[in-house]
Amino acid sequence: MSNVIPKIIFDDTDEKLEVELDIENFNKKSVYNVPGYKPVRRELKHAPVVVTGSLPADLEGVYLRNGTNVQFEQSHIRSHAFCGAGMIHQIEIKDGMATYSNFYVRTPRFEIERKIGREIFIDFTDIAGGGPQAIEKIKHVNEKKKRGLIPNLSQYELTTGSTSVRYHSGRIYCLQEQGYAFVLSTSQENGRLVMDGTGVLETWDGEWEGPFSAHPRFDPETGDMYNLSIDRTQTIIAGRITNGLRYSQAPVHKYNQVNGLGWLHDFFLTENYLIFPDMSMRIDGKRLSEPSGSIFHFDTEYPMRWGVLPREFKAGDQAQFFQTNNPALVWHVINAWERTSSDGSPEIVLFSPCFPSYPATVPIHTPEEPPSQVKKWVLNLARGVVTEEKLLIDHGYERPSLNLDYVGKPSRYCYLLDEHGDGYMGKAVMKYDLIGEREISALDYGDMYGGEALYVSSKNAKDEDDGYLLDLLMADEVAELIVIDAKTMKEVARLKLPQRVPFGVHATWLGRDELQKISTESKSQV
Repeated sequence: MSNVIPKIIFDDTDEKLEVELDIENFNKKSVYNVPGYKPVRRELKHAPVVVTGSLPADLEGVYLRNGTNVQFEQSHIRSHAFCGAGMIHQIEIKDGMATYSNFYVRTPRFEIERKIGREIFIDFTDIAGGGPQAIEKIKHVNEKKKRGLIPNLSQYELTTGSTSVRYHSGRIYCLQEQGYAFVLSTSQENGRLVMDGTGVLETWDGEWEGPFSAHPRFDPETGDMYNLSIDRTQTIIAGRITNGLRYSQAPVHKYNQVNGLGWLHDFFLTENYLIFPDMSMRIDGKRLSEPSGSIFHFDTEYPMRWGVLPREFKAGDQAQFFQTNNPALVWHVINAWERTSSDGSPEIVLFSPCFPSYPATVPIHTPEEPPSQVKKWVLNLARGVVTEEKLLIDHGYERPSLNLDYVGKPSRYCYLLDEHGDGYMGKAVMKYDLIGEREISALDYGDMYGGEALYVSSKNAKDEDDGYLLDLLMADEVAELIVIDAKTMKEVARLKLPQRVPFGVHATWLGRDELQKISTESKSQV
């Protein structure tokens, strides 16, 4: 892969396409043209944070949140929550004090585009609403690659690493499901974690096949990282990472190229199975020429199915599908576990938000996104059917979290963000009882927006909800990390950041053990 950039790479065709895509007017009128989605470009390093309330004595570690952040003053792409470079927002809590850092995720794509001074590759809004002009843009970009005018990065190398951030075996992964994992470089200064966004695309010496999931699942006992992703040929590939090393991968299902699966964003992990949603959101490149101008379409005649795979997958394994009663789309799942039915049959019970309809332009985190529903499904493995499909909450709750020690096991509590307000992000967090199928309590975020109420266990926790919820709250000009007692759902502390933070979602927590392993891994790389 060459990063040599010729001086002249834009021509009249680029200008013509930009006019035809009407980028400037589109962005002015866009539902994403609100203060919350405006980027920040000042990168800070361990700036002091003002703490109000009382930080719990056992809450020491690093909170990381990922999200898109367009790096240019004048953008040449249509606005969307998925478009732009990744940026990590880091809050480190130590000895009752906190600091804030932020930095771009400096993937190869980021560095190339920064060097040129504008976006040059295909982006999400080209394929989700760009129409016939997007077809011409794709051809033009590919022609530039062939002529050596721009680096010939593969789709997987073009990741922005901007969707989520996860920890595994001493390393921090920035993830976006259309590309490879991007592993951040880390160091220590004065006992604090330091990162500048540099890192490497992880392919495990070229052995990794396909893209890497935005939401890998982790075995709470072994720490093994499981991956389900769908590649450009519409093949679902299962993968497993053990102690940071590629342990196994295998193709487990192949869709038709026409009316294939739109995307695979999240999945369940249980004791013996991996379960993924075969959603009603389908994909077909020919639809770019149709009125929606999008490769995606929600097929109301395609009821969602759940695909079940053996957790110890191998080459030749195939998914077993369980058809539900209704069309649906799933972004983020809650939890699932195995049990035995009253007649002795093996079952899997699943809990997840889902959307009964969805626009082809994929207007996630905006008022144009329809409200979700929270449902429960029961799959009878012996009979191969869905024996129960139950609506639990008919309200726009999404982006669930839970105590991750209970992944794949019976769990009582989950925490759901209320997006049913004006449609932008979460306006409250609600604690829900999955076993009792009832709402417990909620905390309103007032005039601020939340991204994801991340659960962090307290030290020496005895109960499932002995812990805290951390959410990075955002408003037009300010940002604050709220700390909530997960048992009582009462606010205990708030950390006022030195600058605003754009809307974003997925986060992770690094406790003392993880930080120690990161430190050890960093020293081994020197």
